[in-house]
Amino acid sequence: METQRLTCEAHGEATRLTCVDCSQPLCPKCMHRTEVGLKCGSCAAPAPLPPGAQQGSRRPLLLVGAGLAVAALVVGVLVAGQSSRQEPTAGPPAAPVGTWTAAPNLAAIRGTATAVVLDDGAVLVAGGGVGALAISAAEVLQPGSDAWEQVGQLGEARRGHQAVLLDDGRVLVTGGLSAGAPLASAEVYDPATRSWTAVAPMTVPRLGHSLTVLNNGQVLAAGGSTLEAAESAGGGQTIRSAASAELFDPETGSWTATGSMVSARFEHTATRLRDGRVVMAGGLGPVGEGGEVGPLASTEIYDFAASAFVGSTDLSGPRANHAAVLLNDDAVLVTGGAGGDAGDISLASAEVFDARAGTWNTVEPMGGTRTGHTATRLDDGRVLVVGGESVQRGTRRSLKSAEVFEFDAGANGQWNPAGDMGCPRSEQASVLLEDGTVLVAAGDAAFPGSAPIAQSCTELYKP
Repeated sequence: METQRLTCEAHGEATRLTCVDCSQPLCPKCMHRTEVGLKCGSCAAPAPLPPGAQQGSRRPLLLVGAGLAVAALVVGVLVAGQSSRQEPTAGPPAAPVGTWTAAPNLAAIRGTATAVVLDDGAVLVAGGGVGALAISAAEVLQPGSDAWEQVGQLGEARRGHQAVLLDDGRVLVTGGLSAGAPLASAEVYDPATRSWTAVAPMTVPRLGHSLTVLNNGQVLAAGGSTLEAAESAGGGQTIRSAASAELFDPETGSWTATGSMVSARFEHTATRLRDGRVVMAGGLGPVGEGGEVGPLASTEIYDFAASAFVGSTDLSGPRANHAAVLLNDDAVLVTGGAGGDAGDISLASAEVFDARAGTWNTVEPMGGTRTGHTATRLDDGRVLVVGGESVQRGTRRSLKSAEVFEFDAGANGQWNPAGDMGCPRSEQASVLLEDGTVLVAAGDAAFPGSAPIAQSCTELYKP
């Protein structure tokens, strides 16, 4: 059944969004994000924090006018007529695969964390946020160390940014959010000097974009949310999904425009195949004739040789804020994410892209729904999926559970429980270390009735 189209009384725009309290139709220009969903201005109010807790937040989505009002990613929205979430069929309990142990806490708490493994095996965590506040702190954990070392701070505080390891051993950080506005700025971390150096900014601000190192060492920044002039008589700026893409040259520190994506999208995934092509999947973008923002089923492939994007076959269903990982030379696993017309329901489904055939094939679903999680390929080819949150119609609950997927070409694969972390978390960072263990760091803890809380806890998974 198609979701009813409503009209925002304040701005006259077609919308599928409503206030979770009074059911008033909302458009992206007037909605306010709360921990239980989207509300109108009169109903919006911060939820009480637990005593002594610090507030965290998910990545904002919308800015309007001089006030730069920040609204939600389209997760936790009340949608009229939307069907209920389908839970996977429960099977017999299985013994957890692998073990979890506590690791040294970060020196600075943060949500929406990014982490990169450096050439010497150390882990760099940089930026992030506590509530709406972006931070500039950066720290490094050396192999075998029992404490994180603070290193030079970012030149610009940012949260919701992207980070990749360059071929020369430096780390490139781009975009994100600061002071309620998306950033175009970029900077590079040099492990030799433990310092950050600003490089040329991207051509447009980007939040929720992808950042991918190509086979030739250049870096592809694609999509995201970017600032555009508002079409309303009141003027101002709004954030809209972008189709543009650009390439960073580490040798010159400059950006060059490349072909635009077939579809504008943010909160998508970008996975580089061994042959150098990049698979862009899902995300949030314009849907329907009215241009409302919702999860996408579309995918496309970036051909670095032609500097162009080519449309590919669709996912089995729309999803955003999911996780993707390369299984082997020509297969990509996509898991979970936010689905439904407005991205208000977390998914348990998983599917694999066969690059040779150019098709997506559904595989066994995860044991539970999750979005905002991470997926890490282990040394033996299995995939560890960690944390995230279960979302249903405005209710968010962070997860401490983990699962391991074993892929068998031509079959549906198999999921096994991988035990529970000590800290429930979403929007965290996960990296594979040189010894084959997986480090999971920071992230937000969100539960019904309380604001998300940024964390410093860090854990290790041993397969």
